Amino acid sequence: MLAALGLGAQLRRERDTRRKTEQRLLEFLATAGHELRTPLTAISGYIQLARMGGLADPEKFDLAMSRMADETRRMLALLDELALLTGIDLGQPLRREPVNLARLCRDAVADARACSPHHPIQLTILPGNHSITGDRDRLYQAVANLLANVRHHTPKGTLTAVGLGTEDGYRVIEVVDDGPGIPAELRGSAFERFVHGRQATAARVTDHDAGGGNGLGLSVVAAIVTAHGGRVTIESAYRGAWFRIRLPA
Repeated sequence: MLAALGLGAQLRRERDTRRKTEQRLLEFLATAGHELRTPLTAISGYIQLARMGGLADPEKFDLAMSRMADETRRMLALLDELALLTGIDLGQPLRREPVNLARLCRDAVADARACSPHHPIQLTILPGNHSITGDRDRLYQAVANLLANVRHHTPKGTLTAVGLGTEDGYRVIEVVDDGPGIPAELRGSAFERFVHGRQATAARVTDHDAGGGNGLGLSVVAAIVTAHGGRVTIESAYRGAWFRIRLPA
């Protein structure tokens, strides 16, 4: 009798868990569809404009092609991150190989400098062993996403400091900037999917290049770090944003 009651309770818990998972998936897909609709609508608008002869002027044509290319890149980036998050949710294993975090951070910083020369970055790598076992490409993406977050939500001239060291048996990567910082209303949900900082950023950042994130960047960072048995946090800072990744050594 007790065994039957226990089995029934377990089945109910599993059913409730499955329902919650399915509900989260449906919400996720609905939001993803909404995010994809925006660039598709823009591209469709330019196509209709071209059909009506509104792009006969070479300057207008070049501008439309540039905007459609931007929206296409945005969709591809969104689809890549959706695929990554879905794979992690489904428990698909990441690669397990030796990763030199010092080289990884150097590569990520070099690429970020090339993307935005107007956002200076300082890199500090403390002496010691900086190797772990993990998926090099995914870990690179985590660091690159944090640097892209600075690019998207701070004005030109914002200084970013990237640091790498070891603490209590963990490899620690820090990304700290002196920009406007993360609004208080977003700090608790910054790592959730499709959380946008654009509206709050726009009020304080005048650079027309700021913004442009798809609301998945930080959630991808959190998913990758968690899949490696680590943790990413937002630390308190006098100004700017301070992200901290801790990975088991």
